Amino acid sequence: MFEVAEAYERQRGRSSKILAPLFVDYVGVRGEVLDVGCGTGALTFAIARDNSVSKIVGVDLSEGFLAYGRSKTDDPRISFKQGDAQSLPFPDDSFDSCLALLVMAFIPDAPKAAREMRRVTRPGGVVATAMWDNTGGNDLNQSLWEAAIPLDPKAPQDKDRPGSYGTAEDLTALWAGAGLTNFAVKNIVFPCGFDSFDDFWLPLTEGQGPAGAYLARLSVEHRAALRERLRQNLFGNRPDGPFSLNAKAWAVRGTVPAV
Repeated sequence: MFEVAEAYERQRGRSSKILAPLFVDYVGVRGEVLDVGCGTGALTFAIARDNSVSKIVGVDLSEGFLAYGRSKTDDPRISFKQGDAQSLPFPDDSFDSCLALLVMAFIPDAPKAAREMRRVTRPGGVVATAMWDNTGGNDLNQSLWEAAIPLDPKAPQDKDRPGSYGTAEDLTALWAGAGLTNFAVKNIVFPCGFDSFDDFWLPLTEGQGPAGAYLARLSVEHRAALRERLRQNLFGNRPDGPFSLNAKAWAVRGTVPAV
């Protein structure tokens, strides 16, 4: 679904780089930290801004994403390792904190991944994740689908596929099932800016993620009609130019119980 690092950066890098430090500030990190499903490194690099962090390991299945991350840093505290969130390649109690940003909905067995995150985190350590809010008001993700639905009744199926764990209740239940305690949940809201309509639209057409997969299946004519409807929804009669979309994510943090 997400395979090409550079294309992923163009589509999701912008919003991830805004969300990541907000997420880190909410969670709080220290010591040795694991970033699960690190992708191209937005969360890894946000964690590294904290000088109290002594070690950061980013884990992802995609070697291409890991290579991209490695190319963007010479920080000796940071390393990237290939691995599966459902079977993390670390011993028990390896990290002080374990975080995952915008990844749980794309893991085949998210409850198993949550248990793995708890396993590799030391007692008293923090385990946290964030996913896009699918309860409404998340214009960054919803605007495409709101334009697509009138043209294609099947479009909501694509919208809903990555939507799991998009509520506070879903994330809290996931963390409770992993045996974590002392839950806290926050709705993180921020604007995501674009220079023009095409600055928003073109990265969606590069085949990455649910939006890219959906657009790739459309005929040239259908895609052109969707593009125009989306542009009208966003701009109306206003000329093209800089604009921003509201983005919302749910974040949950919990604590590994003391032995």
